[in-house]
Amino acid sequence: MNETVLIRPAAGMGITVYEAMEHCVEITGWPALMSYLKVHYDFLNPTDENVEIRHYTYDDRIDWDTFLVTVDGKATLFTNGDIKRS
Repeated sequence: MNETVLIRPAAGMGITVYEAMEHCVEITGWPALMSYLKVHYDFLNPTDENVEIRHYTYDDRIDWDTFLVTVDGKATLFTNGDIKRS
């Protein structure tokens, strides 16, 4: 079963972590992540082959066990939980 997670832009892309939190969106599952990336980050050409997610760190500023989403090695999003490929 897919779990719902929050995603937000990677801070440092001209915004602070707190500003990034204002752009949080709930998604459920790998297909929803891919749809989000294709709408908002199409210029990176996200595909199942070049999108990866891995544990990053615990961020006590926002109380997230944070996972990093990359597209072709570029930091793109952070999530508050793992997203398994389906």
